[in-house]
Amino acid sequence: MRRHAVRSRRGVTLAELILATGLAAIVMVSLVSVTDNAVRLWTRGEASRDAREVSSAVLGELNRDLRQLHPSSEGDLVIDWEPFDVERDGTNERLWPRMRFVRDASTAELASVQRRALAELAREARRVAAEGGDRRAQEAPEALTEEELLVAAGLTREELALGGGGVRDVDGSGLVEILYAVVPEGRSGPDRYTGVLLRQERVHSAGAPRVLTGDGAFDSAGYPAAGPARELARGVLWMRPLMATQTTVIDPGASAERGGWRISGGLRTAATSWDAWRRGRPDVELSDLNEPAPGMPAAGPRPALPRRIRLELETQSRGDRERAPRLLETIDEAQGSFPVTSGARLSRAIGQHVLVGGEWMILRSVTRDTATVRRGARGTPGRSIAEGTPIFFGPTSVIELEVPVHDDDWRLLPVEQRGGAR
Repeated sequence: MRRHAVRSRRGVTLAELILATGLAAIVMVSLVSVTDNAVRLWTRGEASRDAREVSSAVLGELNRDLRQLHPSSEGDLVIDWEPFDVERDGTNERLWPRMRFVRDASTAELASVQRRALAELAREARRVAAEGGDRRAQEAPEALTEEELLVAAGLTREELALGGGGVRDVDGSGLVEILYAVVPEGRSGPDRYTGVLLRQERVHSAGAPRVLTGDGAFDSAGYPAAGPARELARGVLWMRPLMATQTTVIDPGASAERGGWRISGGLRTAATSWDAWRRGRPDVELSDLNEPAPGMPAAGPRPALPRRIRLELETQSRGDRERAPRLLETIDEAQGSFPVTSGARLSRAIGQHVLVGGEWMILRSVTRDTATVRRGARGTPGRSIAEGTPIFFGPTSVIELEVPVHDDDWRLLPVEQRGGAR
């Protein structure tokens, strides 16, 4: 009996087992919750970092291109804005900028541009052949063959043997035409409010007509028409170029909206469009942003270039857009407060611009799941927005660069127009 009693005391009662199981469950749930929060924070941080890295890389490439603007009669600079009616319902969903110019280039850069152009021609020829039923093109390896490059270059093997080469010699002009354009990312859903930034390049021969700065650079829908374009970034929410004329006053200590780079108010303001040869290429009927800068001189023997350029860019990763807070009710054109999902996530954008259904707003505050905003920011009109519409926002990246080759002949402007410029 005594031995049996000892053995009974060494066992675990049902109450103790239930208590231990409950404690283990609580610990496991806590660990899972901590791990889930950590992964969520890490994912959010990675998405934000990726967006910043994309913006920085894009602006870095733009910076390198613009610092080599060509100032002679072969040069050019056109900056304008194009509205897009993606849904073809008579309403423009977005207004996007386009930048086209001629810049200096080294011999190595010219050869690289030509090689990329030949590769694009060869890929297009392969695509056309594959669509036409050519099985060899359909089963071709990813890498282009020497034969395909020769055909794209317009050379035969005999010409190559005689010294023709797979890439034709550059004529030594040292100039490249560059095009940057933002176009809609999609034709339906939230993607119609975000953009894709494209880049084109083309060797320019002295004395030849410019192609990318000419009238045929875009098709009727506003997309680049002069050959294939390279995709630089998706999820573009905002991009704005600002140019300083000879009379623009810039306050480095102020923001772009509050005196740093004013965009309305007379001669001291910055330009939102540019036409180096004053040919009226930015279409003022499409947008007020295409209005020429006040005080611009008449066309001269050289292109007029800005003193300084500021570029603003905001992008958002695909993951952040899929997790974006959404409206919990339909709002009218003037409603300044509304309920949203994920108020905690949206609170990260307090004080910033947010994009909701094609309208820019400034987020003033978030109280629990109620957002308070200022409507109609960045020149977008207030509009009725449906329930479930996502709220997009992303980090803002900015570069400012001086253009040392701007036209000093602007000093011929009347003294009253030049007053205060610096």
